[in-house]
Amino acid sequence: MHDERLSDEEFELFVQYLHRFANHDVDISMRMEAGYPEHPVYVFFGRDYPPLGDASDYRRPFTDRPKPTSTTDINDGG
Repeated sequence: MHDERLSDEEFELFVQYLHRFANHDVDISMRMEAGYPEHPVYVFFGRDYPPLGDASDYRRPFTDRPKPTSTTDINDGG
């Protein structure tokens, strides 16, 4: 286990994998426990809509960036 925060590049890669995971592995919902066992983080992935609370409370990272002109993605090494 690493004892440091993700770099900006690592965080971006994590978000890319998270999107791929959500699109291909989460059918209706999934519950997970992560982090240190003595201080766990409980994560719930769900396709319920509307979400708990207000939808505007949920942040989608990197939406403020310009769209890439290339069509490469994480699956083709680009």
